[in-house]
Amino acid sequence: MKHLSRLIFAIIILTMHAKALGQIATTQSEQSIAISKEVERFLRLQTSQLNNDIEIGVKPIDSRLKLQSCDELVGFLPPGTKAWGKLTVGVRCTKPKAWTIYVAAQVRVFGDYYATKSPVNAGQKITEKDVVKIRGEISNQAPGVILSIDNAIGKTMQSGYPAGVSLRADMFKLIPIIQQGQSIKIISQGAGFRVSNDAIALNNASEGQITKAKTQSGVLVSGIARSGGFIEVQ
Repeated sequence: MKHLSRLIFAIIILTMHAKALGQIATTQSEQSIAISKEVERFLRLQTSQLNNDIEIGVKPIDSRLKLQSCDELVGFLPPGTKAWGKLTVGVRCTKPKAWTIYVAAQVRVFGDYYATKSPVNAGQKITEKDVVKIRGEISNQAPGVILSIDNAIGKTMQSGYPAGVSLRADMFKLIPIIQQGQSIKIISQGAGFRVSNDAIALNNASEGQITKAKTQSGVLVSGIARSGGFIEVQ
């Protein structure tokens, strides 16, 4: 009888322990799901202004990782990280106790880009018959891939390329739209405001390039060169 009582007691203890472990596992599983959902929500927000088809994949979180329960999760991107391709997203718990985890993800962006329709030569000026529009993944293309035909037509090739090569901005000869020493306008704009200041360009720059200028008060400003003789500061 004594041995039977001990056996029953042991079974009760093991059952309680197993139940507790099951609750912990369930909590961790729910936490992992919540983190993955926050990563996806954050990435969809970051890419919401892209007029393209988006596919988001989030790598499963290591089930062995033990995290305290969290009432509020906030996603963020590490400095210098773009919101597409293979990337790492940070998720920060703000309460009740702060902690941070980094989650691997991939954002695939699909849209139209342009490539050479036939071989092109160095010094050749691109016309509409020289390019072809391709529908595919643009997130795995090299930086500067041409997404609008207006950014290719009339441009001059720096080198020759065979047919089927994706066009990039750095393939074209750069024609300065701002000259060093030129009087220009600095346009500062944001939500609900637009301010213009006079300045002097400190270097040559082509459309879309980062350039520097000095205002009449001596302040150095960096911005994006735009046709019409001004630089844009966001």
